[in-house]
Amino acid sequence: MDGKMKLYATSTAMILGEKIAKVLGIPLHRIHTEKFSDGELFVRFNESIRGQVVFLLAKVNMPYEHFFEMLMTVDAARRSSAKEVVLIIPYLPHSRQERRDGQRTSISSRMVADVIQLMGPDRIITLDLHTNAIEGFYKIPLDPLPSLRLFVDHIKHSGLDNLCLCSPDFGGIKRIKQYKKHMDAEIAVINKERLKPNQVSHMEIIGEVHNKNIVLIDDLVDTAGTLCAAANLLMEEGARSVRAYCTHGVLSGHALENIQLSALDKLYISDTVVEKLDHPKIEIVSCDELLARAMAQLINNKSLSAMV
Repeated sequence: MDGKMKLYATSTAMILGEKIAKVLGIPLHRIHTEKFSDGELFVRFNESIRGQVVFLLAKVNMPYEHFFEMLMTVDAARRSSAKEVVLIIPYLPHSRQERRDGQRTSISSRMVADVIQLMGPDRIITLDLHTNAIEGFYKIPLDPLPSLRLFVDHIKHSGLDNLCLCSPDFGGIKRIKQYKKHMDAEIAVINKERLKPNQVSHMEIIGEVHNKNIVLIDDLVDTAGTLCAAANLLMEEGARSVRAYCTHGVLSGHALENIQLSALDKLYISDTVVEKLDHPKIEIVSCDELLARAMAQLINNKSLSAMV
């Protein structure tokens, strides 16, 4: 790796940062972070980064303090004369609020984009955007790495036959079509009607799922209500088994209980949000190698689309 590159991680991303550093064979440099008695944060680089390409890994899921710490760290890097700041945000917050669903509402994903860019990063790497429209909110390069590179080998090595790839909504059809190019499987989709966020009023399956081993693929799982309802419906329609692959395991509210009581055999998530979890039905597939390869491609001036 180029000696002009340094990898840093915010306080919430140290575990993943250590994994990425190990894959690349480089050290993970430390950032001094302190919280004052009134709750204010203080961030400082303990060494010179003048003229360096700084890769900054940050996990900015709730609470918002994590997001603000990232902003302060980017600002500190800029004020310390870093040559380039590449921001790695595995899970981009507010990605589900990219449009106005009604009057007098905010487009918060646009707000997030504006605030991040105001601090001055040169590039952003993330995983699986909820919708590609979010890319249009950024004037700097935004590289959303698809879950295909994260999960497809895991699915192929699962030993399951009679596979059926299923999207929990029409928005994910393009995603499962990309997966289908790499494996022998049929596809299905679930049509759902929502009453409000995290609450579905009606679901129906489009496609043949009888006697199939179903693999649900989605970008994130939050309360898991919809995912579990989909798994239960698929089993009721004669599926042999149901497992799910979701890039971002937000797992808020009663998610863990919902998953435990559902017909899901297994849920596979990446460590973009949660890094350690003791749950009989949930397994974490780390994104460390994927992010490390993306970093190596950038530092060597190679295309991310050419990643194997």
